[in-house]
Amino acid sequence: MKKIVTMMLCSGVLFAQSAEKLIEQNGCLSCHAIASKKIAPAFAGIAKRNMRFEGDNAKNVIINSIKNGSKGKYPMFADMKMPSFKNFSKEELSSIADYILAQASKAHCNAKGHGVGKGMQMGRGMR
Repeated sequence: MKKIVTMMLCSGVLFAQSAEKLIEQNGCLSCHAIASKKIAPAFAGIAKRNMRFEGDNAKNVIINSIKNGSKGKYPMFADMKMPSFKNFSKEELSSIADYILAQASKAHCNAKGHGVGKGMQMGRGMR
């Protein structure tokens, strides 16, 4: 059976409509919000930070964090550990990463970098 996925344009990035459902169904919004912090960084801040420090590799870094989990990437959330989500297919991971990256325009930032690390140095060395 073929899987039909409706594609949408959001902030200049195509993503599968199912990304939002995957995020909801897997409890991502229990820790993350779109544009404000909860107990984990906002998707908008994740997108902005990864686009800034990882450039063209941002999507792969986000996919890796979702698939394998992460800890210590964001100093404000250093005590929090994101679990791994190995249950997602490559297509689902790609869709979720595209959705997260599409949220970058919603990041609340100022000159000091608030919203993407509170001005702390967040270079490539932090993984």
